[in-house]
This record gives sequence, structure tokens and C-alpha cells, in this order.
Amino acid sequence: MTIALIAGGGVLPIEIARKLSDLQKPGLILSLGADVETLRPYAGKIVKMKTPNLGRAINEIKSYGAEKLIMAGFIPKKLIYCLPLFFDSLSRSVLRNALHDDHSLLGSIVSALEGEGISVIPYWQILPEFIAKAGQLSSRSPTEKELNDINYGREILGVILPCSFGQGLCVADGSVVAVEAMEGTDNMITRAGEISGHGVVVKMMKSGQDMRYDLPTVGTRTLETMHKAGMTCLAVEAGKTLILEPEKFFELSEKYKIAVWGIEA
Repeated sequence: MTIALIAGGGVLPIEIARKLSDLQKPGLILSLGADVETLRPYAGKIVKMKTPNLGRAINEIKSYGAEKLIMAGFIPKKLIYCLPLFFDSLSRSVLRNALHDDHSLLGSIVSALEGEGISVIPYWQILPEFIAKAGQLSSRSPTEKELNDINYGREILGVILPCSFGQGLCVADGSVVAVEAMEGTDNMITRAGEISGHGVVVKMMKSGQDMRYDLPTVGTRTLETMHKAGMTCLAVEAGKTLILEPEKFFELSEKYKIAVWGIEA
């Protein structure tokens, strides 16, 4: 079985490519904003795509003989608005017929791929050791004040997650300071820091969301951004959040004295 990878930006596609290279012969990597040189040692073939060209991706996957596909990494949502004229006809059709929230858009892309006989599989199965566990995930536990803000954030996310416009928010002193939208978690944290200068970050997954794609993901960059913004605690949903580079993540959380907590749905 050959698994292809559509790789956006960030650390996640690199970790997946490295793991796939251990499980199978070097496969096909379609780079969509990924660091090609870093990925090259793990690929039998790399195809660099400047825009989301779904038709080309399907042709490349079929030509390579890949039976399954993983989609991972950051792709700027502004592409939806800035570059539609440069998309191929299949991509334009998917974009035109899908809602523009992340889950609906990715679901439409998956449906188009599977309609061509390409099975999309969840990347967390490749990296089970990166899945957040419940409880204390750092050298210190949240304070009582931080736990109160976490619980309040959970309540608010329970209401807004079904709206599909973000997976996280920042809470300070019992007030929602910032809610994640298309700009992503790091930009949300930066905004919150400019307003409150302290608080907690809470990330959870929409109930019923397809776990083949778009799992909440945190890493060292998350902690760096939190530190700059003055955020002191990160709460993530246990069993449904990926923690990238877990050893480096733990060391950095200890350095910055950021509490990391795994919450159960």
C-alpha cells in the first residue's frame, strides 16, 4: 500500500513524511507551501504546486499508483478569496459548491478525491504518540484561576464550535478576549495579548468533526506566541489534539512556565 501526502506549511507534514518513510518505500509528496528541501529525503517524488490544483493532484496520485492519501499542514485561507481565477476547473467547482468554513470546504475536497477512488485517511493514525492525553501535560498544573478560565472557555466553545469558524479562544479573568477565525490560532493569541496581556488559550474540536483532517494542533510555535502575548496556560482537548515535537514542547512549556492541560470533552 502506497500513501501519498499533500503537504501544507508547518511541522506536521514533515513529521508525517518522516514516519511514512519508515513505514513504506518513499512515496509521493505534493507540496502546497511545504518546505520542499526538508521533505525531499522522505519522498520518492515531490511535486510543487503553487495553488490548490485538485485536478493535477488527482492525476499525480493516480500516476504514482498511490492508493491512499493524507492531507496535512497549513494552507492560507486567503487563497479562497485571492486566487480562485488561478485554480483548475475541478478546484473552482469544489470551491463554488462548498461552504467556506474549514470543515465544509475540506469535506468537499475529500469527497472529490474519494469520488476518484482515492481514500483519504486520518494522519493521527500515523502519529499516535502525538495525541494529547487528559490531565497535566507540563511541569506545572493550572492554577485555580486558570482552571476557572479553562472551564468557561469550554462552555463558550461548546456553543460556537458548531458554527465552524474556529477551534479556539482566549479567556482572561472570566471574559472571552479573542475567538479564532480564519487567521488561525497564533494570530488570535497575538490579538488577545494586545488586549489583555494575560490569560489562557483553549482549543477543542467540533463534535462530530471528521477526524481525517483538520485536527486541532499545537506545538512549540504556539508556546512561543503565547509567551510573547503573556498567556500562561494552554488547554487542549484530550484524544483529539496533536502536540507536535512533544519533547521540545514539554521543555519549552517548562522554560516559559506555561501550564498545559488536557481536557476531556
